[in-house]
Amino acid sequence: MKISKKEKALTRRKIIETAVELMGEKGYNKVSMRTIARAAKIGDATIYKYFPSKEKLLTGFYELCAEDTTEALLKIDDLSQYALHEKLQVLLDTYLNYMLPNRDFVSESFPLIYQSPMFLFSHVNPIHKELTPIIAQFLDDAWEKEEIPTFPFQSVLPDMLCEYLIGVLYFWIKDESEEFHETTELIDLSLNLIMTLLKSGIINHTTGFLGFMLKSQMFRVLSPDSGVLQGLLNANRMGKKR
Repeated sequence: MKISKKEKALTRRKIIETAVELMGEKGYNKVSMRTIARAAKIGDATIYKYFPSKEKLLTGFYELCAEDTTEALLKIDDLSQYALHEKLQVLLDTYLNYMLPNRDFVSESFPLIYQSPMFLFSHVNPIHKELTPIIAQFLDDAWEKEEIPTFPFQSVLPDMLCEYLIGVLYFWIKDESEEFHETTELIDLSLNLIMTLLKSGIINHTTGFLGFMLKSQMFRVLSPDSGVLQGLLNANRMGKKR
């Protein structure tokens, strides 16, 4: 009997949700694929048709959250009327909200998949694969409305902004502040900086440099222990008090 795409999607989601629940309770290393399959009430062999390894299952979770984020954004009726800044804000908020119920699992699993070779290549990176197209659409709309100037090599910007989103995620999983206040502060500060750069035209001359910096330094800079980041946040707080 042939299984429909809808049924496959539901089974895939069930496997991921079951794995997240079990790993959240027992830890990644203490949960086997067989345990997940039986808890999801599917055959031991069937699970491997969807996910050939636990690592693939982990990345499936991040891909699913990105898919749900895209679907939620596309359901916002007047999203096309939002400014670029607002669209990126909604994207970040929505993605993190999908992560929030499973934050302990994310905190354990993200460092594991970040070390995977797949995260080095955007075309197979599960977050990039799902979110870069909608970021590209946001940028196309902004260029069409002349909200930001065009520039050479602008095709790399969606990938750069997705790297930024992943960096925010990395910061968020280490944020112990009340109601993730520091993550909110970081997003406000960094989005303002990004929009200033885009609108100023400075990026016309720095695209290659910024791309390198984002890929090689993003997670170091966005670490909660980073002196660079803490300095920026402190300066931002002092500016608000004046």
